[in-house]
Amino acid sequence: MSKKVLYEGPDLSYHNGTVDIKRIRDAGYRRVGLRAGYGKNNVDQKYVTNALACFNLGVAVLLYWFSYAYTVAMAATEAGYTVAQAKKYWKKCPIAFDFEYDSVNNARKHGVNATKRLVTDMAIAFLRTVRDAGYIPVIYTNKDYLKNYFDMSRIVAELGQVYVWYARYTSSLSSVELEDADIWQYTSSGRVPGVSGKVDMNKFYMDFGEQIPVEQKPVCNINILNFQKAANKDGYRDVDGKKLIEDGIDGPKTQYVRRQIFLKAKLLLFVGSTGALVKWHQTRCNEILGHKQVVDSKFGKTARNETLEVQKKLGLERDGIAGYDTLQAEFYN
Repeated sequence: MSKKVLYEGPDLSYHNGTVDIKRIRDAGYRRVGLRAGYGKNNVDQKYVTNALACFNLGVAVLLYWFSYAYTVAMAATEAGYTVAQAKKYWKKCPIAFDFEYDSVNNARKHGVNATKRLVTDMAIAFLRTVRDAGYIPVIYTNKDYLKNYFDMSRIVAELGQVYVWYARYTSSLSSVELEDADIWQYTSSGRVPGVSGKVDMNKFYMDFGEQIPVEQKPVCNINILNFQKAANKDGYRDVDGKKLIEDGIDGPKTQYVRRQIFLKAKLLLFVGSTGALVKWHQTRCNEILGHKQVVDSKFGKTARNETLEVQKKLGLERDGIAGYDTLQAEFYN
């Protein structure tokens, strides 16, 4: 049997650090896995930042919750936590139950043996909660778990359609594995633009249909608002020759202005760019890095070095120039 790979994408959590969802999208990756959280309502520290970026940039998601449940009730509650995070941005998207070896060890520490029956019951409780909330149930698993922990025939009998996210780090899957897999996590050593270091990568054989975003009014982002004020003060104008509307929204006109901006030093050592935007950029560098460079509106050697540090931290191209991508990253980090 052969299946067509519809697209690929990474899955991300706090452990991947600061990522650039726009660069991931622009590299051709259509869907991103996001850890919504783990255990007793511990929201992943990067979830809101990554989810908001996916929402704003139109990137499809696959959400998952790392389970530390050791009772059926706990698993259902974890599903509720996940749905609550999903509802901030999407009315419909796939949500996966992620129960792994650390989950088994945690159960043992609480005096519970994670038998196949119990883990299957917990999976059913989690996925039923997800399904009943209008989301698409997915189970994250591997060869060992399909054999020893998940009774898929009973899960399907209870719930109907459940999609399988199958983890196996190999060059290919057997025909039996491929038949079962709707998503194949094929490596933990992938490389993707916008992500520093290694990242889990997935092949998607299922597109999951339309992802329905929550209708939201645009929210004023203070970083963008202050950028707009600084750009207006420095004399930048939009495509119509007008000042930017100071609304804190990164719309087409703000993006147009941002494409005109290249804050940099002169000959790497001396002051080059000056003005309100340099002051804004210096302030953001200090906030992102926790540093205390003098905010003097002058882009010289220190500002260049701080820009390089910000670009390194945010996984950007390190050129020491605050241009379109660097400025955008400073909006959201």
